[in-house]
Amino acid sequence: MPMDKIYRKRYQVLTYDVDVEMKAHLPVVLDFFQDAARDHAGLLGFSVFDLQKKGLTWVMSRYHIKALRYPVLGDSVEVSTWTSGKHGFFAMREFEARDAGGELLVAATSSWMVITLDKKQPVRPESVVSDENVLDKRAIPDTFDPLPKPGRTDKEMLFRARLRDLDFNNHVNNVGYIHWALEGMPADVLRSSRASEVEIVYKAEVLYGDEVLSRVQDAGPVQTGVFLHQLVNRESGVELARLRTCWKSRQNVLS
Repeated sequence: MPMDKIYRKRYQVLTYDVDVEMKAHLPVVLDFFQDAARDHAGLLGFSVFDLQKKGLTWVMSRYHIKALRYPVLGDSVEVSTWTSGKHGFFAMREFEARDAGGELLVAATSSWMVITLDKKQPVRPESVVSDENVLDKRAIPDTFDPLPKPGRTDKEMLFRARLRDLDFNNHVNNVGYIHWALEGMPADVLRSSRASEVEIVYKAEVLYGDEVLSRVQDAGPVQTGVFLHQLVNRESGVELARLRTCWKSRQNVLS
């Protein structure tokens, strides 16, 4: 396996990263992924900063995350990331997080687009990503089929985009959307369970001050522990993202 195509970086789970059980919040691991991706893209010459010089930028389209076990306070987590292919206007990037013993903690696959900064028009990734940097290996096999739209709203929570939610593209970071969806879950689910799987399709950007409605539908009893989510701009009604999440008991799994 051409290991030089895989970038690795080690992170530590710190005090402010964990919950009452001293386990890392899932968005913390996703922040690790994003930081490693930035480093790797920079080494290969197609980071956000490289693209901005050409009037371009990266935007995430899809994300699929599977959490096998949550790291705990003080854990050393090694993140691996690599580019896995190009399909039409989309470039694929994979992620794995492992503990000090090499056990897989969290895996993810993602799909990205290159767009122009001025008109937000897509550009084929071949213009920035070379084939020599691609490793034909997926962390999670996924064809990114459409996600279902919730048929009803069982719970709704309002969030406002804060200054700290913005990234260097001046819109809300992709992890922020997932945070709003998870935070918008029913309290009894949050107390008893952890997210074991998250799928999201990003549909529109969120800017500073925007009010976002996080809506959730319990897909049970046919799909126990599965929830459908929709993030909507409160003022315009524009759909911002659609998600599907799976949850498992804190007592029995993900310990």
